[in-house]
Amino acid sequence: MKNAFAPALLVLVLTILSTAQTQTAKPLSVAPEQVQRVEILYFPERVLVRAALSPERLEQLYRYKLEIRDVRESAEWQRLPSLLRETSVKPSGHAYDHRTAVLLFDKDGRRIAAVYFDQFGTGGTINGESGTISGGIYRWATCSSSALSRGYSSTTPVSLVPCVHFYDHS
Repeated sequence: MKNAFAPALLVLVLTILSTAQTQTAKPLSVAPEQVQRVEILYFPERVLVRAALSPERLEQLYRYKLEIRDVRESAEWQRLPSLLRETSVKPSGHAYDHRTAVLLFDKDGRRIAAVYFDQFGTGGTINGESGTISGGIYRWATCSSSALSRGYSSTTPVSLVPCVHFYDHS
């Protein structure tokens, strides 16, 4: 009996592992040249909520908002196109407590992409797909927000600004 159970368990484990490995990362799928405006939303981690913030709740309850109206004319544009191409989500199906959002809009004001991050910037939701996020856009968003909130010019490249969260840590 033990001998028959072991191979069945091995097959089950290998099936689960092969399914997990076939979960490929899904790109953000937005053409950088379409992006006209960027909004960055933030809800501080120190503020406790009864339930994890969904993307919809983050958009309703955010405490801070930064809008870059013509992002292509700002210093922020230098790094953004490559980060958009690199950004992807590896689906996991997990629910996240979203605290930061990067919303992308075209020249007509239509939302063309939405990226929501947990407090660490590694998990979240891209255009409705939850999972592990990679690509550096979280760091770009938090550094951009930090620089502008501390009085740096919108023409100062983010790479020249010491990056600390602009978010209040009180």
